[in-house]
Amino acid sequence: MLHHWLRRTAERLGDSPAILEDDRLTTFRQLCEDAASLSHALIVRGLSQGDRVALLMSKSTEAITCLFAVLMAGAIYVPIQPRWPAERIRTTLDDFAPRFVIKADESGAVIVDSTNGKQLRWREIVAASPVPCPETSVAPDDPALILFTSGSTGNPKGVVLSHRAVAAFVKWTAAEFQLGQNDRIACPSPLSFDLSTFDIFNMALVGATCVLVPDDISWMPRFLTQFVSGQRITVWYSVPSLLAGMLNEGGFARGSYPDLRVVLFAGEVFASRSVVQLQAVVPHAACANLYGPTETNVVTWYRVPAGFDPSAPIPIGRACPYAEVIMDPSNNTLLAGGESLMSEYWNRPQETEQAFVNISGKRFYSTGDRVSLNAGGDYVFVDRLDRQVKRRGFRIELGEIEAALLRHSEVLEAAVVASQNQETQTSIAAFVRPCPQGNLSLIELKTFCSQFLPPYSMPDHIFFVEAVPKGSRGKIDYAALKKRFAEEMLG
Repeated sequence: MLHHWLRRTAERLGDSPAILEDDRLTTFRQLCEDAASLSHALIVRGLSQGDRVALLMSKSTEAITCLFAVLMAGAIYVPIQPRWPAERIRTTLDDFAPRFVIKADESGAVIVDSTNGKQLRWREIVAASPVPCPETSVAPDDPALILFTSGSTGNPKGVVLSHRAVAAFVKWTAAEFQLGQNDRIACPSPLSFDLSTFDIFNMALVGATCVLVPDDISWMPRFLTQFVSGQRITVWYSVPSLLAGMLNEGGFARGSYPDLRVVLFAGEVFASRSVVQLQAVVPHAACANLYGPTETNVVTWYRVPAGFDPSAPIPIGRACPYAEVIMDPSNNTLLAGGESLMSEYWNRPQETEQAFVNISGKRFYSTGDRVSLNAGGDYVFVDRLDRQVKRRGFRIELGEIEAALLRHSEVLEAAVVASQNQETQTSIAAFVRPCPQGNLSLIELKTFCSQFLPPYSMPDHIFFVEAVPKGSRGKIDYAALKKRFAEEMLG
């Protein structure tokens, strides 16, 4: 169980630092005692095993304490971004019906009892509940958390992850990258993003210090660079966008990072030349691409070797020891099985059934990611199956166009969208963020892309932009780009 790790580490390394938030340091003993007291208080007030607790909080020491308190009670924590639109928050809460909602205000965290609307300040009830919570009968396959992701219908859907699913990933990373109590693991991701499970639960498992990246610098490359250096970060795990920003705009290449020994990235394609540039800055660090949708956590990985060819795509690699992956021969999509799979989509049995396939008695999740195998036997991400479009009878992968644009040395980011008019004619638009110090022209970029793309795949429109819009998880916001494309055509 994930919370057992915290108990054991608190017994072993009680006075060691567990969480560093700005200048505030919390030891493992403090974290465990506060979580146990809060768990007891919630149980006394009606929290039962299997209940859901909404954490409507930004990443903080209090939020992580609440997270462990919920797990100690045998309940399920559900992190929700406070910055989500109010309607999205409301519909999400309605979906999973939390027993308690814990939210933050100016003076600290507030616990709201959903049955009667009463509000309690968590510090007050923790102080009044010094008795450690009793051990619950929760089992490894019981749910630990629910992560809500965007759904195809527009309503978020909850991915239910068990203790076993998260533990399989965390235990492997701890062993593979030799994480220990002397590590300082940065936590740049929000709790509602599955990447945060690496930071928080490796802290609990091995006794490392989890150093919280302030939300107000999450997308400020220069300050992130200063954070890594100033906080003596040893382990970094984020979406590639953050690393690319640090390299291209944050002055990362001009610094020195002797403590940084592990750099991991996941969630989107990372331009090969940026990875090579990263390795040049921290040649002593292990650099690896981790792959897997929220429904599977990480199922494949690729350790980038020194001297990697920047003209080749970074593979997503091979299966992690706890996972099994195979390629569906009908459409070349990757199917993922093993211990880290989600249990279900919360309250969506039909979508859950559609998401899985059974092969030789084994359960596989259909990722929808189209892959290929390279000469070395590693899987290479090609594109999302559902971003495939047709034009003049030809199948076109929008990701292929993005990859071609990203090959240009003066292109920092590229995103491609497609739309159809009333005559069902497909138009393709590329949004490109060029190097600010460069002198890239449309003609030059189109000529360059023609080296890699057939004529029917060439974008009809290329827009130079100062920034490519991102969602709360750091991934490209294609919906916003489609809207902008429509507005550009009307204008």
